[in-house]
Parts: sequence; structure tokens; C-alpha cells
Amino acid sequence: MKALTTDLMNKASSSAFGAVIILPGVLLLLLVQLYPLLYSLFLSFHDYRLLRPELTEFVWLKNYIDIFSDEEFLNALSNTAIYVGLAIPIELMIGFALALAIEKITRGKNLIRALLIVPQFMAPIAMGFVWRFLYNDEFGLINFMLREIGIERPPLWLADPDIALYSCIIVEIWATVPIFMLLLSAGMASISSELIDAAKIDGANAIHRVRFIILPHLKPIILVALLIRGMDAFRVFDVVYSLTGGGPALSTDVLSLYLYRTAMLDRQFGDGASAAWIMMIMMLIASYVLIRTMYREGIKT
Repeated sequence: MKALTTDLMNKASSSAFGAVIILPGVLLLLLVQLYPLLYSLFLSFHDYRLLRPELTEFVWLKNYIDIFSDEEFLNALSNTAIYVGLAIPIELMIGFALALAIEKITRGKNLIRALLIVPQFMAPIAMGFVWRFLYNDEFGLINFMLREIGIERPPLWLADPDIALYSCIIVEIWATVPIFMLLLSAGMASISSELIDAAKIDGANAIHRVRFIILPHLKPIILVALLIRGMDAFRVFDVVYSLTGGGPALSTDVLSLYLYRTAMLDRQFGDGASAAWIMMIMMLIASYVLIRTMYREGIKT
């Protein structure tokens, strides 16, 4: 009995010691994550005055109503949807094609992969300025090459409101295709070569092997990649900011730029917090749908 009591006391002491050890980390986590989140929620329901905080008043859902009636917000939401809806599928298709092509190479795979991930080593702001130079109408490399092949009036890539957003999407695709390529290459490497060989013996051509063997094996990886890249593209800021700043005529304005302009430049903290919560809710819904799909596919994330 005495031994049992001693054992229980030792376990209790060990548990208390463990709780004391992790308590500072938990408190720090609450401080740096939970508090800003709750404070932004507080701001979203108030008309906050930075210079006269005592005049701050509770306005219920007025900020949210104002946001959804703001044409600039709706424009930014539309641009963000186009940005994500075009960039992610194209990145996936190009990344998959590159992964397939690299798998067929017998020598130098690692070197090719290393060269393809070079864009990932560039800071997004620096990458934006490099592409801004490439897109330049007068001395940019792209328009120089177009003139050399006979196109006298090449596009104004970043100055034309009709194509500026698509020019930003091209940069996003160039920068992030390697992510899909690496993830899908890793997935393909895990597929048994015996399975592929058996399919060849049974008469399956390349299209059938991709459709019935490779894609089913890669489906979990594709879903995870879509989740990660979708959230990343939805909150894009630095690439667009360095390329166009949201112009011309707000044609490349996205939600993150709208939030920055509203909260930081216009000092409309209530509206900015409301826009931030709307963005977060949208991402949570999209993430929930993808995670539910993952669980249906048997992925435990």
C-alpha cells in the first residue's frame, strides 16, 4: 500500500512538473496568437478612433455591411478569386507534367530538380522587382524579344488594366510550380515500379497508366498541395504589391492589399478587421471542404 501511495505521489509530482514546464509556452502562445485574434474581432464590431480611443463606439454589424457594400472590396474579392482560380490549377498541371517528365529521365534528375526550385530561393519582393524589369515596356527583355520577332506593339504587361492581373498570375505560377513538382515527384517515387511494369505487360498505354495508377496514388498528395497552395495564394500580397501595388485602376487589387490599404493607410481599423475576419472565414470554409475530402479519401491529417 505504501509503495502504491509513493508511486501515485511520484506520478502526480511528475505531472505537476510537466505542467509547470509547458505553462510559459502556453501563455506565450495565447499572448501572441489568441489575443491579437480576439482583439481584431473586437475591432470588427467597433468604430475605432486611433487618436481618440475614448470615442470608440460599438456598431454591431455595420462594418461588415459596409465592407460588402464597398465596390473596392468586391473588386478585390473578384480579383482574388480569379487569381486563385487560375494560378492553382495551372500550377498543378505544369507541376504534374514536369514531375512526369523528370521521372522518365535516367540521369541528372536531382540537378534538374535543383535548377527548377531556384525561384523558391528568391524573396517575393525581389522576385516582383525582377519581373517588373522583365515586363518593362521600353527596355524589358520580354517586349524586346517580341519586337525582335515582328510584334511592333507588344502588350503593356503591368500598365494595361485588362491584362495586368494575368501578368501577376504568370509570376505566381513561375514561382510556385516547383512546389507542386517536388511534391508530385516524391509521390511518384513511392509508386512501385513492379506495378507500372505489370500495367505495361497488360497493355496499358501511358495515358491509362497515368489515369488508373499514377493519379489515384497521387490524389492524397494533390489534395494536401491544393490546401497549402490555395491558402497561400488566397492571401497573396508581396508579389502583387511589388509588381503593381494594386494598380492600374485597382485592376490587380487583391484582398490582402485591400486590407492593408484600409487598415494601415486609411486608418479604418474596424473595416480592416472586418475584412480580415471575412478572409479568415473564407479560408476556413475552403480548408474544411478540402480536409473533409481528405478524410473521405482516408488521409489522416
